[in-house]
Amino acid sequence: TLLTACALLSLSAAIAQEYTLKLNVKEGDTFKYRMSMEIDFGGQPVFVTTTVTNKVVKVEENGNIQMESASSELTIKFGDQEIPQPASPPTKITYKPNGEVVKMESAQGPLPSNIGNVAFPDKPVKLGDKWSHTIKGQNGVPDIETTYELIGTEKIAESEALKIKVSARATNAKEGEGFSSSGHIWIDPKTGMLIKSELQLKGWQVEGAPMPIDGTLKMELVKQSTVLSNHP
Repeated sequence: TLLTACALLSLSAAIAQEYTLKLNVKEGDTFKYRMSMEIDFGGQPVFVTTTVTNKVVKVEENGNIQMESASSELTIKFGDQEIPQPASPPTKITYKPNGEVVKMESAQGPLPSNIGNVAFPDKPVKLGDKWSHTIKGQNGVPDIETTYELIGTEKIAESEALKIKVSARATNAKEGEGFSSSGHIWIDPKTGMLIKSELQLKGWQVEGAPMPIDGTLKMELVKQSTVLSNHP
């Protein structure tokens, strides 16, 4: 039927559409997220919630992007106890335009500020395409290899988002050991910024924790402030 033909044509167009993914932000742009974690801590569930604010502080001449990431309203719930935590100093992160982390400064506090970020490929991608990226470990931390697959598009709030399947693991770990994660992230194709993430984490080394932890992590964009034009 005509309706079926139109549906097939729309599906074919969606599958064939290519996306050039990169960070497309300006100085002053701010992205505020609500993060929640459920951690298995020695068989006891621990719930962590916080607000993460990422602000673009500078776009360098070479295209690299400096951001400050600050956590606030951090609360840890263990059983019936709810323990507010003091705000930690902001973490300064420099990204390449493809989302790869160049350097991280003043990283402090119990949560990493760049969890859920994506290293984009150097060519356009369409539905079904896969790519991978390896983060080189430092100071005894193992290399982490992450594999991505663009699996679809979804509308989240007012934004059209690209849904990406993610899996990561420590490259030198035995099967079933070391750090690994899997799940999905949703990216704004216009800005390259995270809209939402849902990840399962295993063997996660967190500063201050006496042992690697397993759990789930969710982040969602709750407010976005975009500068309309560059400052003179």
